[in-house]
Amino acid sequence: MFMFLFLAAYSYAQSGLNKKYSAQQLKQDLEFLKQQLFDAHANPFTELSKAQYEKLFDSISAAIPDSADITTFYRIIKPAFANLSDEHSAISIDTNQLNNAYKNSPVFLPFTLSRRGNDFMVDNILSSNSGLVKGDKIVQINNIPIARLVQHCSMYTTGFPGQRINNALQQFGYLYGLSAIIAADHYKIKSGSRREVDVPGIDIKTWQNFINARSDNSKPCIQRIAYTRFNDAGYINSCTFMTHGDKDFKILQHEVDSIFRLIKADQPKALFIDVSKNDGGNSSVGDVIISNIYSKSYSTYQCNWRRSDEYLNLTRSWGRIDSDYFKVPVGSVIHYDSGQSYPPQNNPNRFNGKVYVIVGDGTFSSAMMFATIIKDNHIAEIIGQTPQNGHPDHFGELYNSQLPNTKLKYRFGVKEWIRPAGKQSDNYLRPDVIVDTDKYADAGELFKAISK
Repeated sequence: MFMFLFLAAYSYAQSGLNKKYSAQQLKQDLEFLKQQLFDAHANPFTELSKAQYEKLFDSISAAIPDSADITTFYRIIKPAFANLSDEHSAISIDTNQLNNAYKNSPVFLPFTLSRRGNDFMVDNILSSNSGLVKGDKIVQINNIPIARLVQHCSMYTTGFPGQRINNALQQFGYLYGLSAIIAADHYKIKSGSRREVDVPGIDIKTWQNFINARSDNSKPCIQRIAYTRFNDAGYINSCTFMTHGDKDFKILQHEVDSIFRLIKADQPKALFIDVSKNDGGNSSVGDVIISNIYSKSYSTYQCNWRRSDEYLNLTRSWGRIDSDYFKVPVGSVIHYDSGQSYPPQNNPNRFNGKVYVIVGDGTFSSAMMFATIIKDNHIAEIIGQTPQNGHPDHFGELYNSQLPNTKLKYRFGVKEWIRPAGKQSDNYLRPDVIVDTDKYADAGELFKAISK
């Protein structure tokens, strides 16, 4: 299927002034990426066996033309990342690197999809002249079955299988355009009633604005952590755990300590810690928060860490040398069992009342690890919505590099993080109490609602 779609994509004549790369250069980049993924990723064969992954790379290589610009090569190589089950992985192309057909022309479909059983329906519409309405059932686009197109688009995103399908639905027109099944300014859409609609395309900026506006983390994180009191409830909002070096971490640690001194003075009956829009960062920030709400020891994450010269050289460029990592044979996986963390006992500002941790679709990476540690150790009650994009078990500790010829930048995880409770068939963080937090104006109202 991929070969068919690739060949269809490259029948489209490219325009623009982008530099052309020879087939030899592009295949060198592809082979370089393959070696990097196979040698340095924590577990590149999570979904595909090595033989299956080799076959995928062979099909990508076969699709490389005699010469191509960076946009064309990006479209060819992008599916190499999909089957990693790595929600942090990515290969990126800047908008300015796109050829003119994609940077300046209306070649993107103007709608997202939702799914009802085996049917796919129009959801959000990004243009006023599409001729479509929300709820229209889509059967085909340019005579290709819609289910096939959704599956194809899922190969142009990353994460776990279900996550990729959700991304393909929520960003359908955008991913359809980037995958260039047919890049044009009009598309023939066949609906469930068998009527055919000629749908004009939209430009990439319209899509990017839509994606940014819908993001759970679309609002700028001006203050990393903040505290407010609402009646009998204290509310901590943390929109990121990001720190830049040891000095910045100590600054954030001081901010957390200051907040808990205020909480000590306020003496609220309950404390809400909101990480529902926290995109992660430094996992040690979560440890600092836990030390202010919990005095007992608790179990930490397990870890599988891939030993590679690629990651060793990267850390050396940062001025970091792990002598134990260096001694392990290349290709080995270093396993760390779940350990015990011991919060400092002499914390006069520790909060001893009822604690709730709020999670949602924006809870990601180290914020997900924080909430999962809370959940698995029964430290506090988890409330909110099940995060769909973040997962308790995931790959992290990112390796960043670029391809030697095209200079496309990419990243993936060299560590596999496994929750304290161990791997489970359901790799989601399920709240103890499902709450639509958007219904409540503030934490005080939320506290009243869930304490009944």
